[in-house]
Amino acid sequence: MRGHKKVVKIIMSYASIVFGLKHIIEQFEFIERVTLSNGLEPCAVERLRPDILLLEDTIAYAHAQKLAEWKSSRVVDHIIVLYDKDKDLRVDELWKCHIVSYLPFHSNPKQLMLALEGELCGFSVMPVHMAKQVEVSQSLRSPSSMLTENEQQVLEQVAAGRTNTEIARMMHLSVRTVETHLNKIYRKLGARNRVEAVCKYIQSTAP
Repeated sequence: MRGHKKVVKIIMSYASIVFGLKHIIEQFEFIERVTLSNGLEPCAVERLRPDILLLEDTIAYAHAQKLAEWKSSRVVDHIIVLYDKDKDLRVDELWKCHIVSYLPFHSNPKQLMLALEGELCGFSVMPVHMAKQVEVSQSLRSPSSMLTENEQQVLEQVAAGRTNTEIARMMHLSVRTVETHLNKIYRKLGARNRVEAVCKYIQSTAP
């Protein structure tokens, strides 16, 4: 992750908060620069192609389809939604767009750093109590919809017969990160091993 420094774009209408976030994030050694905007301008984002996009929840709802397009076309690989009150956060709505990381507006420097690093490594970032709610909600859906984009990619590589080391090299991850993804996949799919996980995933995605 630290091979090259990252570009972050923050989109938020709260000026009193956004400049504080910018100042904090600029201090992290793996960050090259941070740009700001008070609204989502698609052309500007597509020109910049930031490594991480942090945006206010209300802006995310208004542009959910565009965010989903960017994720699928890899215009923006990493998106973190910033929110004020988690009781007002519509996670299910954004989860459909493969947005799996959420962070309170008033996060401290350590929380911000862990969130950025976690998202860059392919982890879902959110408070524990929120993660439990999401897990319950997702468990009511098909197994394939419970997996994050990175988890699906890992499982597809497993299905192709690749080892953890080969998957790590292809996805530019550490072997430990691949193992963490697999453990999450096993838990979500109720599988005991690689073969069972692949079988359950194929069954759930079959027409």
